[in-house]
Amino acid sequence: MEAIQKSVRLFEEKRYREMRRKNIIGQVCDTPKSYDNVMHVGLRKVTFKWQRGNKIGEGQYGKVYTCISVDTGELMAMKEIRFQPNDHKTIKETADELKIFEGIKHPNLVRYFGVELHREEMYIFMEYCDEGTLEEVSRLGLQEHVIRLYSKQITVAINVLHEHGIVHRDIKGANIFLTSSGLIKLGDFGCSVKLKNNAQTMPGEVNSTLGTAAYMAPEVITRAKGEGHGRAADIWSLGCVVIEMVTGKRPWHEYEHNFQIMYKVGMGHKPPIPDRLSPEGKDFLSHCLESEPGTRWTASQLLDHPFVKVCTDEE
Repeated sequence: MEAIQKSVRLFEEKRYREMRRKNIIGQVCDTPKSYDNVMHVGLRKVTFKWQRGNKIGEGQYGKVYTCISVDTGELMAMKEIRFQPNDHKTIKETADELKIFEGIKHPNLVRYFGVELHREEMYIFMEYCDEGTLEEVSRLGLQEHVIRLYSKQITVAINVLHEHGIVHRDIKGANIFLTSSGLIKLGDFGCSVKLKNNAQTMPGEVNSTLGTAAYMAPEVITRAKGEGHGRAADIWSLGCVVIEMVTGKRPWHEYEHNFQIMYKVGMGHKPPIPDRLSPEGKDFLSHCLESEPGTRWTASQLLDHPFVKVCTDEE
């Protein structure tokens, strides 16, 4: 119980700091020094001229707008993150997050194009997904054959990250995007972390509590014996996303506060597996929602499960 309370407190403290950072008001200073800063933190600098469009989203890590490359006419998404002037610590943290996936390209991952860094804000340019988020689509109700297709693509994306030694740490419907071509793309890598060992999967690879409470694995909340958590935490979140697709609601939707959810999960409870799911789907979820991270299936193992043995348009 003490471990759960500590996790809740740390989670809320981090969320509060991020919300404070989001609400900072700054002024863009388009100066040569801003471009030097991009090179200094080792990020990919954008070389195209662009024009801002409409705001399409807002979260604890910044606002997201559409934007158009003036040079090519390509439509993109642009995330705006504001800083306090000369807040080198936050700039470095954000730069480290971006470097994690800078070199990874995959059809099921949102593509990253580069950044513009100014004295008080950073613009991150990414692929625009024109059909919204999985959270929005799930509310409309999804048939199981669609859920199977989407589950496969999400699992593929997780497997790619894990093979590169990356734990996403905030997998949920709101961070999974759809395109008009039928592709599912995992994005929003603001909580991701690069592991020291790409090849091995170990429970204690990460020691901080980040993510969204309703999708958090038990080991993220309890941090048992100070061991932290690893790739397996993403698999629990995958199971929660499948539940979200089936029910149209986030796991633990009956609870309003993070503490209630974290208490339930920390005490060993699992989100209920929906009755209307097929036996294959229920079995898939049972492997995602194993309480012990060591016995939870890996993304690679899950890709061999009958539930996701379906063909996508890319195959």
